[in-house]
Amino acid sequence: MKRFLLLVPLLVMFARPGLAGGTCRCRDAAEHAQRQEQFDRVLRAHDTMGASIALISDGQIVDMFQYGRANRADNIPVEFDTYFKVASVSKMITAVGVMRMVEEEGIDPDADFGDYFEYSIRNPYHPDVPITLRQIMTHTATLNDGYHYHRAMGGNIELLRHVLDGNFTRQNYYNRMPGEWVRYSNFGGGLLGAFIEQVTGYTVDEYMQMRVFFPLGVYGGYHTPCLPHDAKIARVYNTDSTGMTFDAESMDGEHMDADPDTAYVHTAGSAIVNAEGLAKILIALAGDGSVDGVRILSEESVRAMRERQNNIGSVRIDSGRGLNLNIIENQLVKGRTLYGHQGKAYGMICAAYFDPADRTGVVLLTNGCNTATVDSVARIARAVIAQAYAYLP
Repeated sequence: MKRFLLLVPLLVMFARPGLAGGTCRCRDAAEHAQRQEQFDRVLRAHDTMGASIALISDGQIVDMFQYGRANRADNIPVEFDTYFKVASVSKMITAVGVMRMVEEEGIDPDADFGDYFEYSIRNPYHPDVPITLRQIMTHTATLNDGYHYHRAMGGNIELLRHVLDGNFTRQNYYNRMPGEWVRYSNFGGGLLGAFIEQVTGYTVDEYMQMRVFFPLGVYGGYHTPCLPHDAKIARVYNTDSTGMTFDAESMDGEHMDADPDTAYVHTAGSAIVNAEGLAKILIALAGDGSVDGVRILSEESVRAMRERQNNIGSVRIDSGRGLNLNIIENQLVKGRTLYGHQGKAYGMICAAYFDPADRTGVVLLTNGCNTATVDSVARIARAVIAQAYAYLP
């Protein structure tokens, strides 16, 4: 935490993010109220505790909506600047930082991932086949979440060098060829944080603050000290059991020192951000990597993230996805191909999807709802996105 706690005040001095009123080209009050009622009906139908929604059109935030409670015990409502834990949407956010690092450091996404560490990172069932960054970002690296990663998320964090190059290595891989088999991996999402720390020497929070969040005028991170001291943070609830399942206030400064050996527990699902901040990241990804003249990625990197990684480089299979981006064609909205990511954890759903064809997009953040899915996409996300695109041109 040493360097991080010194860095944040300096960033705040030079780049205090703005509020939604400065970026949202909202509709007139009557139209907004009518849309709010319609979103309220959708959210109630899915047993939602609290939610924040942002709509994007032509690369601009054009409206925002809030619903329900951020804290049920104290009856605190969700407001436009309420922060939410976004679960696996963290993978998409982290990928932006990784691609920025790829640009800055000249990293080859098809190089041996282990070359950047002090130990080998190879599937022991196929030790002659390199595991690569491209494979990790397409879930083709054959990583198994079921042993050390699962234990780490429960608080028992083993050093990564022992997890990936030790006596129990086989338990962390599937007996499949890297680059030729798809299996969704939270462990891979977590490895991206260790990768950032290994290459840059910064904590993943520091790097993301400097290269992604603050250039966009956004507060966000993987621990609550990254947020303003007076930040409103939504608690997470399981609306089936009516119990609180997660209090983000507990995500304090533990494990915030730069240590690639333990940093694999943050970036798969721990990001906290508000709807406006996440919408700005979508705007960059839907366009050319910039927002209001501020560039966080080159257009080439953004196009690479959106490209279907089918038989490209070290991915020798149709992965069906971009670089930490899901690609959903003609399902969520008829006639549209949407890019983005969903998060599902602790009884809540978050979703962030965009269409680069016209730079439209939708952010949905909740802190508890019915989490039922159809074809891996939550019913609530489908309903909100469909409602949103009824308004978007």
